[in-house]
Amino acid sequence: MSTVMTMPATMPVSEIMTAIAALAAEAGAGRWGVARAGDVEPQEWERFERWLASGGHASMGYMERWGDIRRNPLRLLDEPSGAHGAGEAAAGSRAQGSVISLAFSYYHEERQLPSAARIAMYAHGDDYHEVLRRRLEPLAAWLRSLGYRARICVDSAPILERYWAVKAGVGFVGRNRLLIVPGMGSYLFLAEVVTDAVLPESEPLALTCGDCMRCVRACSGGALRCEGFDSAKCLSYLTIEHRGDLPAAVDSRPLAQAMGRKVYGCDACQMVCPHNAGLAPTPIAEFHLRPALRTLTHADILALTPEAYSAIFAHSAAKRLRLAGLRRNAGAGKGN
Repeated sequence: MSTVMTMPATMPVSEIMTAIAALAAEAGAGRWGVARAGDVEPQEWERFERWLASGGHASMGYMERWGDIRRNPLRLLDEPSGAHGAGEAAAGSRAQGSVISLAFSYYHEERQLPSAARIAMYAHGDDYHEVLRRRLEPLAAWLRSLGYRARICVDSAPILERYWAVKAGVGFVGRNRLLIVPGMGSYLFLAEVVTDAVLPESEPLALTCGDCMRCVRACSGGALRCEGFDSAKCLSYLTIEHRGDLPAAVDSRPLAQAMGRKVYGCDACQMVCPHNAGLAPTPIAEFHLRPALRTLTHADILALTPEAYSAIFAHSAAKRLRLAGLRRNAGAGKGN
């Protein structure tokens, strides 16, 4: 294992941070910050374990895996990229390092037609995993050029993204369980660059949602009523992560009534959030609405051939669901 590295003596910390700021801006990040990497704070980790034990993650079994890495993201630096579990047993993680947390807006003002099958805004454009990894590679490569290790994480790595974003002063977690960034709202993708460079820490924000309960009232499945979030009642979970037949009802409501015209994900809690009023559109063109989705109806989905599906959803995050799942959802909602 290599020795823990600190800042090169030839480059002042202020220059390092200025360069990171410029590279983050070039990548399209609207907000970024730095947290000192290490073990997740005990109370936060215990809260996460209680949520798992209560079954709040429903069938998302991957949330239970790679616990050592999820608890300390520095362990990611001891693995080949993508091999989350390969080095988990070896406790050879770096003793020091940083998590650079970055927030990218995907909000745009293009809208699907009223007759269209509703797809959550995050999946309107290109797959954010591909887009953000490509955009953050110059930042990671620059850190590597200084002799540091750097690992890009875009949702797929086992890391508590919102926790590190809060620690890095990027935003705060709202009642909708999403990260909210003042001035950017919650229509956000989070990404991280985990590095063994020891960078100055950012100051966390002292903000909360206060007494606002709009998202709780807007959640048609009732997923936001418990402290830890009940995934099994969340329409995003049901329409994306859940495999097999959909339940006949959710939170005592007929499923078709709860779903409405939704076929992929749900933005209900975000649409009513005061922090999402008057947002500027994302500067990242890849996240804007694909023309084909503007008019795509439930009937269109049910009639899609595999070839047409692949053409419409090429390089889209929505391909996680596959055609059979999209047809399942289209047949269950009110739009059918």
